[in-house]
Formats: sequence, C-alpha cells, structure tokens
Amino acid sequence: MKKLLLISALALLPAAGFGAELALQWAYPVPPQGLPPADATVKKTVEGAENKLSLTQREINNAFGPPDWFPSRHAPMPPAVANGKMPDQMACMLCHLPNGGGHPESASVGGLSTNYIIEQMREFREGNRKNNRSPAMERIAKAISPEDEKQAAEYFANIKGPQLKWIRVVEGATAPKNHVGEGGMRFHDKEAGTVPIAPNMIYELPENDEGAENRDQRYGFVDYVPAGSIKKGEALAMNGGNGKTVQCAICHGEGFKGLGDVPRLAGRSAYYLIRQMNDIKIGARKGNTVALMQPVVKNLSDEDMVNLAAYMASRDPS
Repeated sequence: MKKLLLISALALLPAAGFGAELALQWAYPVPPQGLPPADATVKKTVEGAENKLSLTQREINNAFGPPDWFPSRHAPMPPAVANGKMPDQMACMLCHLPNGGGHPESASVGGLSTNYIIEQMREFREGNRKNNRSPAMERIAKAISPEDEKQAAEYFANIKGPQLKWIRVVEGATAPKNHVGEGGMRFHDKEAGTVPIAPNMIYELPENDEGAENRDQRYGFVDYVPAGSIKKGEALAMNGGNGKTVQCAICHGEGFKGLGDVPRLAGRSAYYLIRQMNDIKIGARKGNTVALMQPVVKNLSDEDMVNLAAYMASRDPS
C-alpha cells in the first residue's frame, strides 16, 4: 500500500513565505480541507482504452504507476516518466500525462527543449522556484538521477505538432459554475448555471471532468477568459503596451512557439502562465534566466497578466 501516493496530498503542502501576498490566488488553487480519500473499491474503466484496464481511483492516482490508457498514442516512455522510483521520484506522467499536456496545477512540458527542462529541474533543486506547487517538484528534482532526468527531458522535448494542442479558450462574460476539488483542479458543478468572469479572473476547467480524474490524455482543458482579454493581451504581446512591457516574440520566437531553449508560450495553460508571471514579479521564481523576465513583468497589473495569459493560451502551439 505504500506504493500508492496521492498527488492531492502534495498539493496541500504550504510554500514557505507565501500566502496572503499572492495577488492572484485563484491561479494557485488548493483542494478544500476534509475531502474524502480516493475511492479504493469501485473499479473504473476508460471507454476505448487499449489495455482494458480496470482500476480504482486510488490506483489511478498511484504516483509510481499511473495508468497509460492509450500507449499507441505516444513514443515508448522511459522509466522515469512511466513509473519513477520510490520513495520520492514520482512518475512524470502522473501530473504531466504521457502527452506532456499536464493539468492546471502542473505544467505543459510537451515540446519544451531538453536543455530547458533540465535547467528547470536544477532550479527546483536549488530552491529557485517557490509556490504552493513547488514542494512536489523539489522532491523529485532532488531524487532523480542525471540519466533519468535526461531521458525524461528528451521524451517530452520530442512531443511535437498537433499533440501540443491541449487548451481551448472561450472568451465571454460568464463561465460554467465550478468548484476546486481533488488535487486543486477545478471541476464543473453538478448544478447547471454560470458565474461571472471578472476582468482579473480566469476559470480553467476540464473538457471532460471524468477524463481529467482518470488521467485520460484525450481530454484537455478550457480557459474561460474575460471578454476583450485576448485583444488586450495581443496588444501587450505584440507591441509592449506602449512601453509597459516588452514584445514577447523578441525572446519567445515567431508565433510565441519558443526559440532555442526559450520556452513556448503559445497554447499553454493560462493558469500556469499567470503563476509564472506573478512568481517572477513577486520574487518567488529566481535564477539567471529569470532575471531577464523581471523587467518584463515589473509593471504589469493583475489584469495585464490575465490578458497576456488569455492571448497566449489562445495561440496555436503547433
């Protein structure tokens, strides 16, 4: 039973020094206290799964052997991605999935360069990335061997093209009613209805709630963004907002699809992008390369960051 470790427990770990000072706390969701443990009795299946697995939710959440429902849809996964290594090196696919798309509480790592991924692992090891999501990555980064790290980085770096399309953006005045649940992910309320979207707010919800719970790589996420935010974000990204920031393509390349070891912005989770901009602005994310981003985000308001994230999430990553 020790092999079964729920990632939701890690999401509850506090990040030292952070809390009330976070201006955009909704992008750092924490599961409510008192949630029942993952079910260990009812067997679940995924329609069309290639391997006919039948697993309980607790088994699906196994940090050292989460299910790979569709193995033909990706290249063979190295051991670090598929299983990890006890006690601290959890399987990469637990959070980032076999396609590298990730969940709102993690990162979309598909298509990032090998060197960039390895660099970020070093930053986690050295304590240069701090928020309420970082404790799990710090543990993994300190436990993983250089060879496992390299193999995992190469696997995700080789994910290309249409496989990177994971986020759909819907712009408007409202989003479906939702709540924060297991692992810090938002899910649709059973009760139908909508909630208003404030100018400094985004709701990131699964395309399919059950698919997200089952770690089914066929279903991505929807970013419900404020009306007008995409156009405002485009103005900031393309011309710097009349001196407020810097044109993003200068470093992140044509179409914001990455340039060398500078990461892709296009098509990435708005929640992830918000967290990175805010972390850099408040000093929670540091490092040599991050220093170049500090003047870029220094003068951005919360609403500016929402607009930029909405615009980047709406771009085609392939």
